[in-house]
Amino acid sequence: MGWFFGSSSSSAAGTASNEASSSSSAGASGSSSLSSASSPTAATPVPTVNTFESVLSDEEKYQALQYPSTEEVPGCMRLLDEFLMCYALAPQLRSMYRHGEFRDCTWKWQDFKYCLSLKSEDEESRRQLWIKRRADWWARRRVGGSSEDVWEMRR
Repeated sequence: MGWFFGSSSSSAAGTASNEASSSSSAGASGSSSLSSASSPTAATPVPTVNTFESVLSDEEKYQALQYPSTEEVPGCMRLLDEFLMCYALAPQLRSMYRHGEFRDCTWKWQDFKYCLSLKSEDEESRRQLWIKRRADWWARRRVGGSSEDVWEMRR
């Protein structure tokens, strides 16, 4: 009669009412099928959880598309410019207005130092290392807390 009365074995969510109704409809001859249907792991697929490793592998694929060639990887002078622009007056005032504190630009300095450390590498390995670094940064950002979590709390 539908999902409400527990007639399908795949919709058993492990509640006592569903198990009771399926056991009464199974009868004495279906006791062996009842034991296999009552285990929640056999009936329902295990949902995939966004672990850091799965998010990291997704981000590595995406970052590889973002940087398809070695020319797309930012140079050290560009990263230094971004670091210095971060501490300019307008972005700092905007951050003070929006967030109530000055912007922390140390991660841009870390990117610049990382770029300097890659100078001895060949171009393709620099690209691969830069992709891994950006993927790690984005994966930590996706797995960690977000400002959008406020909307989940307000529901």
